[in-house]
Amino acid sequence: MMTTLSPGESIIIEKRNFRGDLVVSYPGWLVQAQEPILVLARWDQPSVSTPYTVFAEGDILLEAFFRQLPYNVFALYDGNALPTEIDWSHYLAQAGADAYRRLCRILSMHALKGYYINFSRPVQFDPEQRRLTWYDMVLDIWIPAFGNHILLDEDAYKKLQLAETDPELAEAIAQVRNLFLHLPDSPPSSIFLPCYR
Repeated sequence: MMTTLSPGESIIIEKRNFRGDLVVSYPGWLVQAQEPILVLARWDQPSVSTPYTVFAEGDILLEAFFRQLPYNVFALYDGNALPTEIDWSHYLAQAGADAYRRLCRILSMHALKGYYINFSRPVQFDPEQRRLTWYDMVLDIWIPAFGNHILLDEDAYKKLQLAETDPELAEAIAQVRNLFLHLPDSPPSSIFLPCYR
């Protein structure tokens, strides 16, 4: 019998590198299991400053994963601009099938720092083990809420020589990368459209 998970249930998200080695694992709350798989997570690590943004302790991430596409998208929200008293697990569980739409009432555009796109292998989601695993291909794009796209770690990506080891994945990544970088209305806005209608 296949296990199904409901909104608000806890799962573990595993980030692995291109070789399959575990980089980090962290807890999240399932928002929806259909495509895209949506998970809500809190940045509980010490704050990390980058040249393009700050991942601050207490920030909230709405993470979108795909079973067939070579990327995932994390919408990063300023935790200080969101209600701090919410029990996310309870809130999502109470909303049930309406969890995503209800969540959008809280995740306001003014709290959005931007979108972090990770190029990866298609996600593996095991509801029975409550585990979602994705394989990072190093290349990333940062899309600030207001500003220009930034391509990250391109040199490290080239060193993977993915075109030689997995040409099909390399071609899929190249096509999507160009889409994100050259379209003014790039895919994150459509992925998270219910939050910004």
